[in-house]
Amino acid sequence: MANVVQQSLIEQLRPVISDERIGTYLTAAGFDTDRALRLYIWNALIGEAFHLPIQSVEVGLRNRINAHLINLYGPRWWQEQVFLKMAGRERASDIETALRRIRNRGASLDTGQVVATLSFGFWASLLQKKYNPPLWGGRLSSAFPYLPPGTSRGDLANRVKRVADFRNRVWHHEPIIKKDLLAEYSVAMELLG
Repeated sequence: MANVVQQSLIEQLRPVISDERIGTYLTAAGFDTDRALRLYIWNALIGEAFHLPIQSVEVGLRNRINAHLINLYGPRWWQEQVFLKMAGRERASDIETALRRIRNRGASLDTGQVVATLSFGFWASLLQKKYNPPLWGGRLSSAFPYLPPGTSRGDLANRVKRVADFRNRVWHHEPIIKKDLLAEYSVAMELLG
């Protein structure tokens, strides 16, 4: 039954996948079209399997940073001028975009909505070196209490960036067939720890 379903998927995919999109898979499959389409489906299924760990990293990261920002700037940190000035124009613009989206949905402007609406990129960017003294100077372990000893803000930022880059490949349906999937999974699990 599984082969029948997969064969049906292959037949449905043939006319809708562009030559550019299938090219990577054709090369990897030795230019065998059926094998390439099976590899394409496999790639999608592996991406699907990564959804929960990546989502968990994103949600965990934003919740830990949100808690840290509340401690530093108060429960509505996202509208505090001291925070916005420190964060800079680009992060302030990210917040404005999130606020506009929340208003457009007719949802209430509260911290939970803001946190959920801001992108993974926003949260990852707050780990950049330029935020080290004002946000993280001497406070990284209070924001991330289970961080292994000796892990620096830079180490954490690099791991988060790696998960974010992999997430973007998966979310944008790009090939992950040449990635070291065990290493990608390990980084996500390490961050969750």
